[in-house]
Amino acid sequence: MKKNILIKTLLIIIAIFFNYEFIYKFGNFDVSLMGLNFNVSLLILYILSIVKRKNNISTSKSEKVISILFTILMIIGEVISVTGNIIYLIKPKYILLTLIKVVGFYQLFNSILSFINGFIKNIKFKKVSNKKSIFNWYLKKLEKYPFRTSFISILIIFGIYIFAFYPIVLSPDPSFQIKMYFNVHTKYIDWVIQRNPLINMTNHHPIIHTYLLGGCISLGRKLINDNFGLFLYTIFQTLVYSSVLAYTVKFMKKNDVNIKYIFFVLLLYLIVPMYGFYTVSGVKDTYYTAFMILFVLFIYDFIHSYKDKKVSIPYLVYLYFVILLLCLFRQNGIYVVIVTMPFVIFYSKKNILRITSVFVSILLSMWCFNNLVIPALGVSDGSIREALSVPFQQTARLAKYHDDIIEEKDKKVIDKILNYSTLGKRYVPTLSDKVKNQYNKNATKEDLKEYFKVWAKYLVKEPLCYVNATLNNIHGYFYPVSKNWYFYYKYDKRILDGNLVDYHYVNSENLRQVLTVYGTIYPYIPLIGLVSSIGMGLYFILYLISYLIDKKLKNYIIVLVPLITSILVCFVGPANTYFRYAMPYLYVLPVLFGLLIKEMRNKNE
Repeated sequence: MKKNILIKTLLIIIAIFFNYEFIYKFGNFDVSLMGLNFNVSLLILYILSIVKRKNNISTSKSEKVISILFTILMIIGEVISVTGNIIYLIKPKYILLTLIKVVGFYQLFNSILSFINGFIKNIKFKKVSNKKSIFNWYLKKLEKYPFRTSFISILIIFGIYIFAFYPIVLSPDPSFQIKMYFNVHTKYIDWVIQRNPLINMTNHHPIIHTYLLGGCISLGRKLINDNFGLFLYTIFQTLVYSSVLAYTVKFMKKNDVNIKYIFFVLLLYLIVPMYGFYTVSGVKDTYYTAFMILFVLFIYDFIHSYKDKKVSIPYLVYLYFVILLLCLFRQNGIYVVIVTMPFVIFYSKKNILRITSVFVSILLSMWCFNNLVIPALGVSDGSIREALSVPFQQTARLAKYHDDIIEEKDKKVIDKILNYSTLGKRYVPTLSDKVKNQYNKNATKEDLKEYFKVWAKYLVKEPLCYVNATLNNIHGYFYPVSKNWYFYYKYDKRILDGNLVDYHYVNSENLRQVLTVYGTIYPYIPLIGLVSSIGMGLYFILYLISYLIDKKLKNYIIVLVPLITSILVCFVGPANTYFRYAMPYLYVLPVLFGLLIKEMRNKNE
């Protein structure tokens, strides 16, 4: 027995700590802090699985399948992040390491899942003690007034970020949106066919958010100054964002999640820096994430309570506006809704007509908005190129590494779409912007049709090139070690051009530096730092799916459909490992974990 544990442990240590980079960059490899944190976290969990093995519960067939899937994702993610080419998995120099990693990672994940199963089954939450202490006093307040207590707590902590970064943190996207609001010519108008030559705004970024940003500045300018207007935006955003987070606390309490787990989730909101930083960030994703949380919680409530009971009209009106705002604040929100709503509609026979009416109303509303409201405002439509990152990256990689096999007539076809002469040089494996930014806005439907014929032709000839192009652009969404970008804190000066907006930070530089350092080091803290890992989100979702299947609670998988769809949206998006793209599913996961584990424990009792 001890010998088997030693052999298994040795294989696991090799799998965790012996990276492909040791061979690929022999004598010249770098130590990744994110990788070290993740590896140490895995090792801690494995050690706990050995120490507490008496409490472990054997993994089910579905969890064994999940362990295999985790293993595949880890190995592919590692080899792509190091070499950029999946073929290295089976090259003679690497194949032994690959085989060891297959065995080691499988044993590791199987052991960790066994430990987690036992932990979930055996954990006992004691009732709040009557013993006088600040902690017990706070828990009782949280139990009695979940929304009020959490809302005030969140505002106090978020207030620190608001004070430090007053009036707001502007990154490139909101800065360009503000320019568009004030009708300044930007790169976005150069990328599209301009609807009205006098209007420089496009729907590349949702116009409701653009008007909200610019409108706050205009209001602040009338009241006090531009900075105050930006501060008003931050305040509005903070109130919506904090209210939604506080609502998740109330929602968990209403659904009988243990108060100590609820406190744990609230503690995440308070101490994990990404929550605080996004209350002062001007990106659209903060609002979008808030509405995504409300949408997901509605679905949970619907699955939990409305199988044989009709949804009230006020609740349907609430659902309509939540979904409408979800679609208005991000262009891809509509795709999440289109994929998710059919599952919701057919879950309850009693509510088919009512939920369908909401779904159809949303589709009609968005059609009217895109085809009537936007043209009436003279706003130009966004470019189709935003939906074509995957094929464009594949073509660019083909041009960079296999230019010699592309026929001249095919190069001319590609040139009509992407400017072939510089295409290979513009290729960046993890970001499609440089490739798609030279998309020919005057390309016709026929040009695109011909392009896709060429694209399909070389898919057959060089499938591995296409696979590598896609994996390089998405691996951070399934490989927890990847870390590219996390939060915004820098002072962006774009809107200062031509004295467009008077925007500046106040004198709280020391506090800004402290918060920035804290936000920077947080992802590298073992175990708790994994909360900020983009790749870990998919692993949690897959684990919940396997657990729901095992506990015969398959209906609750519907709750996870918006999260899965959001990950798929990231897969076809322009950038690898962008935290704000992952926010919609990462933020709601701790809440869903508590709700779904509660359902599973209730079924066992």
